[in-house]
Amino acid sequence: MSGFLHYWLSTLDPMSNAGFSLAFPELMTSALPEWWLLGVLPFVFMALPSLAVWLVYVVKPPLVRPPLPAVPDGALPLVSVVIAGRNESETIGESIRAALLCGYPNLEVVFVDDHSEDNSVAIAKRAALAATGAARDGDRVRIFPSPRRNGKPSSLNIGIRMARGDFIVIIDADTILGYGSVQHWLAPFRDPKVGAVAANIRVNNSAENLLTRFQEIEYALKSSNKLFQSYFNLLYIISGMGGIFRADMLHTMGGYDTGLGDDRDLTQMIRKQRWKLAISLDATVWTTCPATVSHLAKQRARWRRNVVKICISKHRDLFVPGRYGLANWTVALMVLARILIPLAVVVALFWALFAGGPLAVPELVTSLYWITVLYLLLRMLVARDLTNSPAPRNFMLCFLFPFYMLFIVQAAQIYAEITELFRIGSKHYYVPDHIWEEIPWW
Repeated sequence: MSGFLHYWLSTLDPMSNAGFSLAFPELMTSALPEWWLLGVLPFVFMALPSLAVWLVYVVKPPLVRPPLPAVPDGALPLVSVVIAGRNESETIGESIRAALLCGYPNLEVVFVDDHSEDNSVAIAKRAALAATGAARDGDRVRIFPSPRRNGKPSSLNIGIRMARGDFIVIIDADTILGYGSVQHWLAPFRDPKVGAVAANIRVNNSAENLLTRFQEIEYALKSSNKLFQSYFNLLYIISGMGGIFRADMLHTMGGYDTGLGDDRDLTQMIRKQRWKLAISLDATVWTTCPATVSHLAKQRARWRRNVVKICISKHRDLFVPGRYGLANWTVALMVLARILIPLAVVVALFWALFAGGPLAVPELVTSLYWITVLYLLLRMLVARDLTNSPAPRNFMLCFLFPFYMLFIVQAAQIYAEITELFRIGSKHYYVPDHIWEEIPWW
């Protein structure tokens, strides 16, 4: 055991790192594929964007967190919070109450129930009346039960059509709006070219178990990365867990694709219209994450199948250079890179196997692990400063986080990519059968 620990920790040896620092200039001018695939490429994609944003934040904080303008309550635009769900009795009440108590006075809630088999509608009505006990809060909530199940995209489209606000917030039925979030959410719309703004998504049940703590780290890293992407108009998704949109833009576009339309598909359609996308770190929403491995694996597999279905197939015209502008073409390549980079790591390992023999692979894996942990720790520190997440108690999990990503998240995603490319078990439980019969294959 002592020999294994010595070998595993040998990468952290101060003398070895002193030698590495002397060899660094030569490595940067070399053609070693292992160095570029395992050292430089992960740094460019993992650590550099977050560090760049953090340096800007340190030098000039208002560029990252712009101050709110002084606007009297009477001049605030009407904001409609649209929620769609099916059998959401456990969470819909808290979601509606949080929206009514979020501190924004000129707000309405539209809940579309997708033919639930539980008492979601009754709970939603009680939540509207019990938020503050004022009759006015009941008038601010409108509920539309569907006579048949049509799927979430169709239900959201009903809510979009019924919304009266100048801006439409779309959240999941288990999402909780943070106090003061709407004011910060509206700030980026001072730029008339901005069509939608993402929220800073936090994990509501992060203390439940080890798996939810890993997801808190994951969501924090994503939010800090999205900030970098938004500066260059490269934001590739406005999450369905929390996003705000110009109402006239959604009405003109017709809302979601009623087939397999989801947040990623809607984002691609908005990008094709040349709207800019932004994120507000102070617009905080809280979501409930999967607490079991099976639930998490199914969720990530479904998300990744939709990436292949929507970004690679349905919106494949984004890969044509110049058709929708340089930014959209770059976003398409970024999505493709998220699929190809794990494969590049595998290629590098096989390269080392054939070039240096079997004994080179353990050394390479060990070095790759510590490089990943180092980059991850840098990103977690930046995310903590920018998003106030992850919690300090979760920083020690950075040593286990690569295994979580590799054996749970990446495994589920690779499985989903393969099954989607070969159209194996393509139907999803959340899409009604009659919708599957109506939609075409993209």
